Amino acid sequence: MLQKEMGVTLSLAGTLFLLLSISYAVAMLFCGFLAARIGHGKTIVTALAMIAFGLLLAALAPNVPLLAVGLFLIGAGAGTYPPSGIVMINTKISLQKRSTAFAYHEVGPNLALLLAPLFVLAIEPWFGWRGVLIWMALVCALASVAFLRWGAADSGIGAAPDISTIGTILKLRSTLVGMVILSATLGGLHGVYSILPAYLVTEHSLSPQYVNVLLMLSRIAGVLLLLKTGAIINRIGKRKTIIWVLLFSSLFTGLVGLVKGALIPIVVIVQPAFIAILIPALLSSIAEIGEIHYQNITYAVIIIVGVGFGAGVAPALLGFFGDMGFGWAGFVTLAGYMVLAVLFLLKTPMFGRE
Repeated sequence: MLQKEMGVTLSLAGTLFLLLSISYAVAMLFCGFLAARIGHGKTIVTALAMIAFGLLLAALAPNVPLLAVGLFLIGAGAGTYPPSGIVMINTKISLQKRSTAFAYHEVGPNLALLLAPLFVLAIEPWFGWRGVLIWMALVCALASVAFLRWGAADSGIGAAPDISTIGTILKLRSTLVGMVILSATLGGLHGVYSILPAYLVTEHSLSPQYVNVLLMLSRIAGVLLLLKTGAIINRIGKRKTIIWVLLFSSLFTGLVGLVKGALIPIVVIVQPAFIAILIPALLSSIAEIGEIHYQNITYAVIIIVGVGFGAGVAPALLGFFGDMGFGWAGFVTLAGYMVLAVLFLLKTPMFGRE
């Protein structure tokens, strides 16, 4: 649709999404200035408002430059949210219930990946692609108003980023461990997800419709497991949850590139489902790194690196192996990296102990 209306080529589309990713990373790094001035709650309100305005601008854009501005605002709003949102969970939820809270929090993005395509299929025939964006803008605007009314109070003040604080955070071994684990986790989750459809169609001659069904089932399984994640973490602890889920997920990530026939649907469904359990345990563990007053900066630094490698470098490398005709080797390499992340964690005994 965009290709017909605005002449958007595949390369231009890639550039637009790169712009969105850059704005996401920049906003996440500098949103501490906003949180230090207006607090975490109103920072989240601002983030939702930015996304709403960006969606509306993209929907009404008559040309590519204004569309790019809209995408930039969407990325900036999305990047502004995580540090303040995660810190609010840490400060408002008791330690005993924190892992459960993070598990329910992670239901949101996983459910969004499942429902977003269905939402587009339902709305687009009636309102067009611009109408889809307008409806999404309306939802974000209402969420912003609702959070201002019921969620922003007593949210605490964040720390503004500076070179000294970032340097202190980067010197901590636990920070590096958090970066490695998060990049391995997101590589196994989003990295594999981004390349898996093309791989299954090309290498195993599966129909796109069948592949989409498998991916949908994997997301449903992940959401269902997240509902039980709090109990799992409380029973065996954050550290053991991270270790065992990473090892288990590394096995199935490697099998994605090795299995054939009837085993393919089992591996495709199970591989991302269990990784979803790991993220709440990891986010809760990162809360223990450094001083509590600059916790939002700690999260920002670790998430930027984790997303950059896990959702950026990992799919690029998987695509490179695929183009070279060794798609299976990409999944095996990623599985090996996940095992190395476990070994690194074992050498850092204090990470995730609390």
